[in-house]
Amino acid sequence: MENSKELQRYRYLASKWLNNSITEEELREFNDWYDAGLETPLQIPGSFAATEQALEQRILQKVNSKLEVEDNQNQPGSAKIGWPMRIAIAASILIALGTGLWFYQNRTIEPRLQHVAQTDIPPGKNTAMLSFSNGAVVQLSDKRKAVFVNQNKLTYNDGSSADLDNQIRSITSNELITATTPKGGTYQVVLSDGTHVWLNADSKLSFPSEFAGNKRSVTLTGEAYFEVAKNKAKPFVVNYGSAEVEVLGTHFNIMAYKDETASQVTLLEGAVKVNNGKEKVVLKPGQQAEISEQAGAAIVLNKDIDTEQAVAWKNGYFMFANESVESIMRKISRWYDVTIVYQDNLQDKALWGTVSRFKNVSEVLKRLALTGVVRFKMDNLDGKGKERRIIVMK
Repeated sequence: MENSKELQRYRYLASKWLNNSITEEELREFNDWYDAGLETPLQIPGSFAATEQALEQRILQKVNSKLEVEDNQNQPGSAKIGWPMRIAIAASILIALGTGLWFYQNRTIEPRLQHVAQTDIPPGKNTAMLSFSNGAVVQLSDKRKAVFVNQNKLTYNDGSSADLDNQIRSITSNELITATTPKGGTYQVVLSDGTHVWLNADSKLSFPSEFAGNKRSVTLTGEAYFEVAKNKAKPFVVNYGSAEVEVLGTHFNIMAYKDETASQVTLLEGAVKVNNGKEKVVLKPGQQAEISEQAGAAIVLNKDIDTEQAVAWKNGYFMFANESVESIMRKISRWYDVTIVYQDNLQDKALWGTVSRFKNVSEVLKRLALTGVVRFKMDNLDGKGKERRIIVMK
């Protein structure tokens, strides 16, 4: 089994253990992998969580040792895992396991999440609206996952019509349509050429009802994952910020929120060309183009990217790999539609781990607080009188 596939498998099992959804058979598989090579099987007494640092050190040593052995066994010319990726993989498994054991073995530990209100903030959902150049607005059903733009009509993924209250009698040829997701919303839009676009929270995609001319051009603000329908005669172009991505048919993710310090294009399949003024970079699968918001910034090419992390939001979870606390909290703010307030300076703090996006915000904050890096206080969750806030502390 290839290293990357095996490690993805055990990271997946670690995530299931953390979410208490792992089956007995999967648990045996996970334990067998961890115990392989140990002189004695791993025993976890009830007080084991009291030595969290020893737990972290042991898991990190185990993962690194296993990777070292597998690297040495690789044939000449075969792909190897570099140290940056090695550390990312090890730490991802480390935090998933360490947090899971800490939480499971210490249910009486003093909660690091303080002043939790009786109400909670549920996760985001499928919600979006479409705006048309004739002024019409359609609020898309939160009971459906996708809307199809088929020439002069709109349909949901179940075949039902999306033309609510007869607001749109017909869609004119080449009419500009804008799909918008609010904070706490996500939706899939299938364009007239068959291209599938998944919109993350607080995002906007503008596109024509039909693609005329010699290219297919759309504009994005926020974040979206694209599976572009192949058409060699008509390139697909995504405009975002001051840059654009040009493709013929491929799978990629664009993160281009205005409140982020840089935009990122991550390629999963095929090839794309990123244009930023006169500068151009062609990406291969597993690579990422990053452009700082600073004027005149060059394109930074990041290689050996964990593409799973880039599209974790689309697959239903948060995934952090040495990610800053501020970056993580921006994601939480968008998905739970809550204001973030910092009581302490945490600019130099980063976290690792994987957490489901389908949990209430209190559960996500508990998982983050269990790392010992940050604490949280939630305020006014009922939303009455004041904005809902999460206060972040050391």
